[in-house]
Amino acid sequence: MAITKKPDRNIAAQPALDKFIEAAPDGAKPVTQDHEESVQITLRMTRGQLERISKIAKRQGIPRASYIKRSVFIQLETDEQGK
Repeated sequence: MAITKKPDRNIAAQPALDKFIEAAPDGAKPVTQDHEESVQITLRMTRGQLERISKIAKRQGIPRASYIKRSVFIQLETDEQGK
């Protein structure tokens, strides 16, 4: 695999940045889910809460982020159904 030079963070260098990203094995594919672009968010929680989440996710054999995402959508389904 060839080593490429890190692109400039300059806005004028956007075409070069796009070319750099597209050169990655998965660079041409946008991050999508259900035909919508994914959005990254930040959550704040205590270390204890995070450790509990990590422990359960590991026990279930899934990444912590997947556990959090699944938990949110399970709660959404429950709330939307009025239970």
